[in-house]
Amino acid sequence: MRKDLAREVTALALPAAAQALLSVVIFFTDRLLLGRYGSEALGSMQISGPVLWSLFSLFSAFCAGLLAVVGRSVGAKDPERAGNAIVATFGFAIITGVIVGVLCWHARGLISGAMTTGPEAAALEGLANSYMGIVLFATPFTLLGLAGTVTLQAAGDTKTPMWISAICGVVNLTLSWLLIYGRFGLPELGIVGAAIGTVASFILLALLSIGALLQGRHGFQLPPIHTVSYGALKPVLKVAKAAYGEKLVFHTAFLIFAGYVGHLGAIEMSANQALIAIESLGFIVGGAFGIAGGALVAQKLGAEAPEEASACGWIAAGLGTGTLTIGSILFVLFAEQLVSFVDPNPEVIALAVPCLFVAAAAQPFMAVTDALSGSLRGAGDTRSPLIAALVGPCVVRLGLCWWLAFQLDFGLLGIWIGTTLDWITRAAFLIVVFRRGSWKELKV
Repeated sequence: MRKDLAREVTALALPAAAQALLSVVIFFTDRLLLGRYGSEALGSMQISGPVLWSLFSLFSAFCAGLLAVVGRSVGAKDPERAGNAIVATFGFAIITGVIVGVLCWHARGLISGAMTTGPEAAALEGLANSYMGIVLFATPFTLLGLAGTVTLQAAGDTKTPMWISAICGVVNLTLSWLLIYGRFGLPELGIVGAAIGTVASFILLALLSIGALLQGRHGFQLPPIHTVSYGALKPVLKVAKAAYGEKLVFHTAFLIFAGYVGHLGAIEMSANQALIAIESLGFIVGGAFGIAGGALVAQKLGAEAPEEASACGWIAAGLGTGTLTIGSILFVLFAEQLVSFVDPNPEVIALAVPCLFVAAAAQPFMAVTDALSGSLRGAGDTRSPLIAALVGPCVVRLGLCWWLAFQLDFGLLGIWIGTTLDWITRAAFLIVVFRRGSWKELKV
């Protein structure tokens, strides 16, 4: 292993992991506070959580193109090209956010109605609609904040997003706690209070990330928005085209998958939310090494050093795998304690603990998938992650989860077995693609 490149990967990955850990406070806080407030409120997040995550992820797919273009521009020492791409993409994020937010606000009732069934459905749908109705108003800020974060990371700055996420996490934690429970004379708003805290953190993320870029410390030449032409956006959207396809395929499959859980029952929905909150720790590490690999691969290719780019991708995957293997061991050793921390309901604990054992096996494969997917996107290869999404989530996950959960009556345990096999499939495919190295020849 090249020690100098390993240091570069680690230098970017550690702050990115801390940033993701702090960002997930927004995700985890809502579920922890709502789990203590009531299992019904937590169960409703099985509807609104996947919907909003899928929505924001899908419509922020342009960030894959932004990462490739800005990272290559940084490596090639071309700040003018980077600046034009950044400003054009930010304008695109705002326009997209307004349109998507309005359309989805009107459609939220139809979406939530399709994702659950049973005697508790009406109450869960009502809570989910209340949460989504508030959070969707922040869609333009959400997409803008994601674009700002990716821009900073593409420049090799993962420390600033870390501190921004810390501030946003504290704001979300404080507001959510105050408004969910009605502390210090404030009204007790329940799930609406959690939504207000989340919206405040999204708005703050956008404002702080743009403010960091405007300080000029990253060397970008940011022109006035009215002087930027569509031509600056074209290479971003060209690279992002397959990323949109990947996100559309993955999240369509994910929402169907979430619907599987919704049709198992309210306790299963609450248990699944507790499991996702715990597994998010794995997403943090895998995502961090994906960020580091993507930024460095883009920069090394921009500097015409393809072999160093390849080494960075493999190092990111190796370090991520080692770290998440440790996480797997902790999941097994402290399964009951972890689940009870999120939701103390004995029924939820009994159902979730065996599933967490299965989730532990998925962690190393998750690390490989995230690190190599991020590295390929940094190179401008968004087609390979698209194929991985078609094979893994669409074919393996949906097929096996349905068969195991409903045909073999494994229930929630079958869902998590199918999910683990999906991660294994995607990791194997991406290893083959990255080893072949055709991504080194791509032009952005």
